[in-house]
Amino acid sequence: GLQHVPYHQQRLQGGGQGTTGSPSGNNTRTPGEAPLSHVKGRITPAKKIPYWLWVLIAKSLGIKLHEKDKPIISAVLHILTFGSALGIFLTNAWVCGYNISSENTKIDILDGTVSIMVMSFFCGLGVYSHRLAYRLFVHPKFLDMLRLHSKTIFKINSALVIFIVLLSFVLVLNMSTLNYVYSFDTTDNITMENNTDINPCQVVDISVQVCQVYWICQMVFSVFFLVWNLLVAVVLVSVARTQTISIRRFLKELEADAKLLDNQFRAKFSRNESSCNLNQYIWTDDDSIADYFTARDQTAVNGGDGNGGNGGGVGLQSADQPPRQRSSFSDLQLRIGRSGSVSRFEQLVENSGEGSSEDNTIEPHIMSVQEMMHKHWRISMSVRLASVALQRWMSSITLMITAWTAIRMVYWLSHTPSLYGIFMFILPLLLLPLLASSYSEVNYEGAKIIQSILPTNERIEMFQYLYGQPIKMTVYGHAVTYGTIGTVVAGILAAFASKIFLQEINMI
Repeated sequence: GLQHVPYHQQRLQGGGQGTTGSPSGNNTRTPGEAPLSHVKGRITPAKKIPYWLWVLIAKSLGIKLHEKDKPIISAVLHILTFGSALGIFLTNAWVCGYNISSENTKIDILDGTVSIMVMSFFCGLGVYSHRLAYRLFVHPKFLDMLRLHSKTIFKINSALVIFIVLLSFVLVLNMSTLNYVYSFDTTDNITMENNTDINPCQVVDISVQVCQVYWICQMVFSVFFLVWNLLVAVVLVSVARTQTISIRRFLKELEADAKLLDNQFRAKFSRNESSCNLNQYIWTDDDSIADYFTARDQTAVNGGDGNGGNGGGVGLQSADQPPRQRSSFSDLQLRIGRSGSVSRFEQLVENSGEGSSEDNTIEPHIMSVQEMMHKHWRISMSVRLASVALQRWMSSITLMITAWTAIRMVYWLSHTPSLYGIFMFILPLLLLPLLASSYSEVNYEGAKIIQSILPTNERIEMFQYLYGQPIKMTVYGHAVTYGTIGTVVAGILAAFASKIFLQEINMI
């Protein structure tokens, strides 16, 4: 059958982090030796997830590591997830029905219907993310792209930030409904309406055990909601980072191609011009840029090249990056379509392979049209795969957060916000820019590809193809960009301003 071997055991060249094309290949960079580059950020992929973590995920999701494995653990987790979701839905519908008919509450049929719809959405998203996590981790291409890297937020791994936000939301959600576990209050002359010190089921004259079961189901399901959605979110941020690195590597190759062609064209058409080159069209947010150009000017005056005579220097890897060590743990080999086998995975012997699916060094050369289109197509196919696999989850969690926050703001029009309510409003909103930034980073780098290609007569038709097939990570055809994130932030600020404005009008 078809065998897919993720490249855990790749050998990363420790001495090759210097300037490509330099004979020395060392990591010491002085002004004039390492040319500037349009491509910013890391261009080498990180190592795979640890083997022990992969086994834990596989056991939790029911992925068979051996033919005779029985998914007992995953079956129990699935039953608990679906059972707790069903318990939340039924008990919430029960309580909402009595809230609508009770005279001790102001909840009408519209409020009750909205509450049931939001809770149903919450339960459905948790169950769906469980099944989606299984499909993602069993897919060979996602396993290949899943690495221990992601976008950073203030130098903090975005996956860790997402975990903290989800954990905080789960804690606040359960703490805000802690009165659901209160026992029946026998105190005389208690106030039923808007009293948070008694069980809500006592307010509407039903057994308090209904609310207690609701809270227990909510607590159990919220834990699984956290775990399954965190797995999907980690895949999103990691795969998006892998796509970004692939695009940056392609941009490095295009940059090398442009520099080599520019040297040829300048020698042919611009013999009388000054010795400026493509490096003067590059900007960097670093004060050492002055030292760099001073050293380059001195090199040009002395007639030296400073880069081993490679025609202006083509720096394809950052020389200030430390040497990376190769991964040294067991990997999994995915076998698809093997006859007579139930198991989908087979453990490899440690250090069994020295090859890698992509070379970490980039050789400067003038690329053909077919080579450019093929590499563009491969990146585009990977981005499209990630978009199609994650678009339903991304749109679902976006709609849920939007509905959740909108209902909170409408509720605050007639009620005073509580501390728990404010946290439950802010925490879900923080997830949107965190998740959308992964899409935006891929689309931001992908938009640079066409601009990085030096046009020639042979490449005119290729430009027509590239303009029609841009590399974009989309949600149902809609590209998520940094502009989209800015629009969402502006909408949130406008909503807060409207709330303050309405409060001021009511006080007049």
